Amino acid sequence: MKKTLMAAALDLADHLYNTARAENDAAGAGAAAYSRAEILTAQNAHEDAARAYEQCEDQYRAISAAAQSLQCALRAATSLQSAGKPGNGLDKLQDVARELEDIGQDQSGFAVGVYMALAQATLPPKFHRLEGARSKREKTIAYTNKTMRALEAIGQATSEHYASALMLRGEAQEDMQDYEAAAASYKAFLELYPNLPNASEGVYENARNRYQITQSEMDDSEDDTFTVTGKDGEEIVLTIERKREVRSPRAGKETRLADGASVRAKITLKADGRVEDIEILSSKPNEKYGESFENGVKHWRFIPPKGVSGTDVPPFEYGMIFYVTRRNSAERREMLARETRPVR
Repeated sequence: MKKTLMAAALDLADHLYNTARAENDAAGAGAAAYSRAEILTAQNAHEDAARAYEQCEDQYRAISAAAQSLQCALRAATSLQSAGKPGNGLDKLQDVARELEDIGQDQSGFAVGVYMALAQATLPPKFHRLEGARSKREKTIAYTNKTMRALEAIGQATSEHYASALMLRGEAQEDMQDYEAAAASYKAFLELYPNLPNASEGVYENARNRYQITQSEMDDSEDDTFTVTGKDGEEIVLTIERKREVRSPRAGKETRLADGASVRAKITLKADGRVEDIEILSSKPNEKYGESFENGVKHWRFIPPKGVSGTDVPPFEYGMIFYVTRRNSAERREMLARETRPVR
């Protein structure tokens, strides 16, 4: 029944479009083409929808209806992307952006959607290291900056769109290994996001992980010491002697698990600082991360200061975040681990 109704609606939209064209009614033809495109989009006929949106754009341009023609052009671009033609969609988005700038509407609410779509379209995959990837990431950063300027101009600098732009900019900066800039973007996101009405704990945790990762990357050398609280409240500085690398688990040869996995464990030491026991407190997203953590860390030594035995150190919590690093070549895209500060 639903299919029959949609087919009838499509036939009606075609009839209205052809009638309006015959009567030289560009506004009517544009509206009919837009309706036809919306029906095709609902049917997931994205390539046909893109053509209908372009017909809508042409009709409104004929009567210099800039707002309507640009809206149709934007919808055509996103339909081309959905149809598996990202290059054509990107070209059209860039045309819309240039036109907005030409008519002085680059800081409008409509511009926000255009620039954000461009930022998402230009960001290459994380491991894309081929020539031109840096230029694409620079474009992503430029478009997120334009998105935020437009949001500031219309009084929406504390909106979900602004937070999304910050996160996307941080990802592009991190992929370019500009860790200081990425950390600043993630920090701004973390300050803004919890106050939004639809804030998600999962999204916030991912951003927090990314912030910790970029902070860690800003220091080329691993921190080999940390402080725990002794039984009498005194501070005990332990030096880590890493004897085995902790690697992310794999489900298969080509399967890589996502950034932001985490493990938290309680560690008990022997007198010489070797690991006596590891109790996994949490392992996300699954227990395999805890197993990898234990397989590596059980070979470490946490050496206490001279005159202090490892048995004088109370069991302490120690955390680790797994994430993608490019310390190796592009051909060896290994998942390695970076420790977080222990919880006191």
